[in-house]
Amino acid sequence: MKRILTATALSLAMFSTFTWAADAAPAAPASATSTAAGLSAQQVQDVAKVAQQGFTAMRDMQYARVALFRGYPDVATKLTNQAAGLLADDSTDWKSFIKSDKKAPLAGDNYVIINASIALSEDFVATPEKQKAIAKANEKLSKGDRKGALEALRLAGVGITETQYLMPLKQTRQAVTHAQALLKAGKYYEANLALKGAEEGIVTDSVTLVNAN
Repeated sequence: MKRILTATALSLAMFSTFTWAADAAPAAPASATSTAAGLSAQQVQDVAKVAQQGFTAMRDMQYARVALFRGYPDVATKLTNQAAGLLADDSTDWKSFIKSDKKAPLAGDNYVIINASIALSEDFVATPEKQKAIAKANEKLSKGDRKGALEALRLAGVGITETQYLMPLKQTRQAVTHAQALLKAGKYYEANLALKGAEEGIVTDSVTLVNAN
């Protein structure tokens, strides 16, 4: 797929996704964005916080595995503890950001969106009209106008697909807790497998936002 914007710019503007890279690119002013998306400034901050925490926790687990592979169990333990702390943060209302229409593989679990990307459809063929529509959509997204951006793309027949990266919260927490115990016991190989299991628990879910003509 051909991306037209970074995941950050698109997801912050559209608010159909939550992105981990909220500080990687300038976002639209909170007032404009929240008005366009129907969210308050506080809700905007909460969305970014949940995505950031979930992504950072997963990144820490990946780095912990690298540390184990390179023979630094102390570093791996520190990173795993950081991940556990992020996932157990009581100040975050995780339940408010659960993707309710997606069932986790384990009973009683729920998915939380920790990253997302927006891309052009696979069969996209560039034309002057479509390129102009993409430029217009980018301009509208920079101002927080999600509806206007999608409408500009729809009128030009530009297909858009969103891919969300979903983390099963309960399963991931259990895997990290198990890895902590294994690291404490000096079972580094087993700890690596536990962290690997958490990483492999992430699933992707693609949704067509605009159909191509």
